[in-house]
Amino acid sequence: MVDIIAEVYGVVAAPAVVLPESLPGIYRLTGIEHKPNGRATTCIAQLYHEKASLRVTWECRQPDTRLYEGALVSPRWLGRFTCSEHGAVRISRLVLLEIPQAGASLFDTVPHGWVRDRALVARAKVLTDRLPRHMALLFNALFWDGRRFMRFVVGPSSLNGHHNGRNGNLLHTVEVAETALKLAENRNGVCLDVLLMAALLHDSGKADEYAFNYRRGTFEISDRGALIGHKLTVLEWIAAAMAKNRILMPETHYLGLVHALTSAKGTPDWVGVRESRSLEAMLLSTADRLSGQQDLVDQLAPAHDGFGRYHPHLRGRPYVVGNASA
Repeated sequence: MVDIIAEVYGVVAAPAVVLPESLPGIYRLTGIEHKPNGRATTCIAQLYHEKASLRVTWECRQPDTRLYEGALVSPRWLGRFTCSEHGAVRISRLVLLEIPQAGASLFDTVPHGWVRDRALVARAKVLTDRLPRHMALLFNALFWDGRRFMRFVVGPSSLNGHHNGRNGNLLHTVEVAETALKLAENRNGVCLDVLLMAALLHDSGKADEYAFNYRRGTFEISDRGALIGHKLTVLEWIAAAMAKNRILMPETHYLGLVHALTSAKGTPDWVGVRESRSLEAMLLSTADRLSGQQDLVDQLAPAHDGFGRYHPHLRGRPYVVGNASA
C-alpha cells in the first residue's frame, strides 16, 4: 500500500514525491472538474483503486469530453518522479481505457461509494480471479463500460423479492457462484470454468432490467426489462462482446455457458427454452434457487421459531425450526 490510499472517495494529502512504478496502472475515475486557465484548462480528477486513491491534475487546451465518472482510466506520469502540488499529483494527461484487458480485475476498482461492504467486493474479486483468460476477457468486455458495471454492482436482484436492496444483485451473484462451486466439489463431469462464468453472469442482465427513478428514489422495471428481460439481455451482451473483441472460446464451453444461462425447468418446448441437460445448468439452478429462498426466509423469519410472514414467491409462510434449548 502507498501513502496516498484514501478510505472512502476522499483523498488524503499526497507525499512530496510519488514513485509511479509503485502505483496501479488502471483506476476508476470517480470525479473530474475543469478550470479555465487562460488559453488552457486545468483538469483535476479523483482516481480510485483498491491499493491507491489519489487526486491528479494536468493542463490541456481542450478537455477530453469522453472522460466520465465511472470510466476506467490510466495516468501518464511526468518522468520517473511525479511531484505533488496543492494535494494533487501532477501528471501529463489522463487516458481513457477503451479496450478491455483480461488481466485487469474490475473489483479492484469498485469505489466505496458503490459498495460499502468491502468483504463482498473481495469475495467477488476472488471469484473473477479464478476465471480462465478467455472468460476473464469476456467478463471484462461485458463490464468495461463503467456505467453498466456500476448498475450491476449497485442495483437490486429483484424489486419485491429476494436481495431487493442496494448491492442486492452483487450479493446474490456472489452467493450463487460460491454455492455452485461448493455443490460441484467431488462431482465428476462438471466444468468448473463454465459453471463459475454462468453463475457470475446469470443475473447480470438485471443491470439493464431495472432503472433507478431519481424522482421517486427507488428502482423500477425498465422498458428493456418489461419487454426483453435479463436472460436475453445478457445473451445480446455476450454476442456483441465476443464479436467486437474477437474472443475465442471452445464451442462446447460456449454452448454449455449459454445453455446454463437460458435453460429452465418445466417450460414448454414451443417457447424455445430448453430443460436443463448439463450438470452446470442443474447446479446453477439449485444454487440460484437456494440463495433466493434463503434471503426471503431471512427477511420473513420470526424472532425465534415457528411460521414467518407470507410471501408469494415462497407460496406461503416460511417455517423456522429453531435451535433446541439445552
